[in-house]
Amino acid sequence: MIYRKIIILLTITSLAFLTVCSDRIETPSEGENSTTIFRSKSVNGIEASIIFCKGISKKNGKPIKADTIFTIKEKAKVYVAVKLFNREFHKDKNLMFHIDWLDSTGNSFYKKRIDLTTSDSSAILLSSISISPNKRNTGRYVVRVYLFRELITEKYFHLKKLVQKPKKIKKQEVTKKKIKSEKKDVNKKSVKPKVTNETLNASIILCRKINKKTGKPIGAGNKFTIKEKAKVKAIVTFENPKIKPNEQMKFYFKWIGPDGKIFYKKRIVYTSSNPSFTLSNSISITPEKRKPGNYTMQVVFKKKIISEQKFELVLPEN
Repeated sequence: MIYRKIIILLTITSLAFLTVCSDRIETPSEGENSTTIFRSKSVNGIEASIIFCKGISKKNGKPIKADTIFTIKEKAKVYVAVKLFNREFHKDKNLMFHIDWLDSTGNSFYKKRIDLTTSDSSAILLSSISISPNKRNTGRYVVRVYLFRELITEKYFHLKKLVQKPKKIKKQEVTKKKIKSEKKDVNKKSVKPKVTNETLNASIILCRKINKKTGKPIGAGNKFTIKEKAKVKAIVTFENPKIKPNEQMKFYFKWIGPDGKIFYKKRIVYTSSNPSFTLSNSISITPEKRKPGNYTMQVVFKKKIISEQKFELVLPEN
């Protein structure tokens, strides 16, 4: 009799769990605020969008200075506000969320659990991390949100170095000797510093395509479905405050298959106009060209890999 009661209780608990957190559509889509969403198969299933910002207002709880690019510096933080949709349809259920922060290598370095009880009608989840220099490195980071340990949404943001402004030099009287030395220096040829692969920062975003009006990526993520006319596009943002205008740089975009071999290599020559710039390259992922498996996209500069991004190709659901 006792065992029978336990089995009934477990069955009821399982059914309650399935009603709250239904299976997600495997192929992600773009939602509000350019958030990648794994939509619920249920009409009133819970979904979410993500906003990154520099702070949260104490008065109204709204994000302050929303952005996706943040500068690493002392006492600085990145906040995430997760807006829930269809929350009103689940007021009578306890909901368990996890906000997971992953660094540029894909490692989870901070995870926050948030439980919403039946007495809590909140529709916003908040979390934050420190981005001081002793804790974070430059690169592309991602936040993933889970409902009952099932991924429902994710979004990327970037961390960049703080560029120090040169200190102002006080005006001083110029002596005759200084004037003479300055005249000599004028005759000397100025040498521009060369960019090295150690100082050039590159971050990669993989997506299905780019919005022609806004220039923003559509369908960003690390899992793509093999199908006719489908593509994977790599958007690479480079940054180096020491880059001089008209400096010519040669990059190689390498696409590596599940067998570890390069199946496509693209050489791009770029003549710099400012310290930050973006280049892109794409591959076809049609059934006759690609097989399911784990792939890698690498950016090479001066024979060294300066950035790489792993992704997966999967077959469409029947």
